[in-house]
Amino acid sequence: MQILILSDGKKGHENQSLGLAEALLRRREGQIELLNLSQGTGLSPRKADLVIAAGHRTHPFLLQQARRNRCPSVVIMKPTLPSFLFTRCLIPEHDLKPGKKKRANLIATKGALNRIPETLPPKQGKGLLMLGGASKHFRWEGEPVLDAVESVVRAHPELTWTVGDSRRTPPGLLARLEERNLPLTLAPHQTSGGTWLRDEMLASRVAWITPDSTSMLFEALTAGCRVGTLPLPACGTRLSRAHDLLVNQGWVTPFSPHNSSIPLPEPPARLHETARCAELLLPELCPLPPQK
Repeated sequence: MQILILSDGKKGHENQSLGLAEALLRRREGQIELLNLSQGTGLSPRKADLVIAAGHRTHPFLLQQARRNRCPSVVIMKPTLPSFLFTRCLIPEHDLKPGKKKRANLIATKGALNRIPETLPPKQGKGLLMLGGASKHFRWEGEPVLDAVESVVRAHPELTWTVGDSRRTPPGLLARLEERNLPLTLAPHQTSGGTWLRDEMLASRVAWITPDSTSMLFEALTAGCRVGTLPLPACGTRLSRAHDLLVNQGWVTPFSPHNSSIPLPEPPARLHETARCAELLLPELCPLPPQK
């Protein structure tokens, strides 16, 4: 099976497509071709059996390539074009209108897809804290976040703690955290690229994450972490409601000064949406060849 991925050059979108393609190829033999639209025309000379894309800019090229190859098209995230144009649409449940009937070609996902492996390594005695920054979904307040980090770290000395930040993190936040002399390792995003975050999540028993980093919450859950969210005021947007949904369903635990010493609960189930979507897509889009 030849899978063509169309990328808009955004790593987050690209990783969702790669995660799905890799999950499919764990179940069928084949190859992946990645075509970066920011560097080319969107046309590939190779024959494809399936075309996958994420990001609004990719949608016209996705339809073009699927038509050219006479093969199925899979769009990840809610498309701006009408959904009936695509063979399958994988859309986060928080992007869907509650109570509205779903089209037959739509698969609702719990958050973004990712490249976390399906077989997880043994957990180590580690804890991970990830700090985001200003967004339109949560109002950033640095001191309450740092206070929560200190509370969690001091309450659980049995874990080896690492703190990372992101490009959106206000300058100087990690330096202010360092002044608190906590037993933790700082990992600035400038020096912790590549697979660092995935490796840390796979090794960590627990992960405390600011809720503005929605995709990171789902990655940590997929990696088998017990997940808590650090305190930020919500702005009542789509993604802040997605966080509330995770809390109400028991997937994540919001920070409270009264619960920082209590161990985070196990998630209600194993979460691996990329694998689940691959299983749902296989029978129709990637059938086994007939036996001779």
